[in-house]
Amino acid sequence: MNAADFIAMAEDILRHPRFVKDGSMLFDHRKLEFGLVTPEDLQKIRMFHTAHEEMIGAGKSAILVARGFSEAWHTLWSQGEKIKTANKSQVFEDYRQAIAWAGEAP
Repeated sequence: MNAADFIAMAEDILRHPRFVKDGSMLFDHRKLEFGLVTPEDLQKIRMFHTAHEEMIGAGKSAILVARGFSEAWHTLWSQGEKIKTANKSQVFEDYRQAIAWAGEAP
């Protein structure tokens, strides 16, 4: 994964006719290779989120990663500043838990 890939995915989601501001979304990253993401890419992704905060809204993003990878995901995103938007996110290794959390009211 790099910033260009992530931003392209996010732009596609925001343009999709069924995208709903303030909605919940599941990001299935179980097959995503994120071990070599650079701090520069993380900063570009953060800047994208901040620039599109109004469009994204205050929904929920359930991040699904492969078993045993939630700590690596947290370590990756602990580099630099936290994304400060109204959208809530949580990392899961279990699909059912991710769906249940995303389905709860924000």
